[in-house]
Amino acid sequence: GPVGVMRYVLPMTALLKPRDIGGNVLPPYDEFFTGVPMEVSQGEHYRRMALALREALATALRCGDQSLLGVVLNALLAWPDCCFRGETVMHPHRRTVLASAPALFGDLEPMPKEQRMLELCREAKKAGRRTLVYTVYTGTRDTSARLKALLEVEGFKVGVLRASVEAVKREDWLLEQVDRGVDVIVTNPELVKTGLDMLEF
Repeated sequence: GPVGVMRYVLPMTALLKPRDIGGNVLPPYDEFFTGVPMEVSQGEHYRRMALALREALATALRCGDQSLLGVVLNALLAWPDCCFRGETVMHPHRRTVLASAPALFGDLEPMPKEQRMLELCREAKKAGRRTLVYTVYTGTRDTSARLKALLEVEGFKVGVLRASVEAVKREDWLLEQVDRGVDVIVTNPELVKTGLDMLEF
């Protein structure tokens, strides 16, 4: 309780910011972005779909209808990662088709971004490291099962952390995966953003 914290914890606590510690106590950490261009036909379908959706959105906004904002944004953000299945974007109220695109990749045919992910996982495994693969599409547009299948075809041992694993049990779940010899964990970043020791990956 608060009284115990005040009496027994705070008198023996030093509150420091990481930059105040100095002496290279924390391990180095670099974050960088690697762009991966779409395959030619993927880019063409994306541009066609984006043009149709932007026109529909502009028309709706001119009429004061903002209902397409989320629909257009979600479709254009998700499609490059989900074009292994066909996409049909519907108007949320009129149920008319705004844009569509066919499935462009087979179940075990990696898209350019997935191919790069596989290369990174191979490099990490060769260096004796495990890899954590984030995918934000784990609900209605689930990509985690596809990523798992692509990785397994390449010989990786894969675990998928899903929301069904209770938050308090996730650290134990991760340790179990390490004990099983898993090379790669696939998960939504929201599931591991706080309170988990991810040093094994």
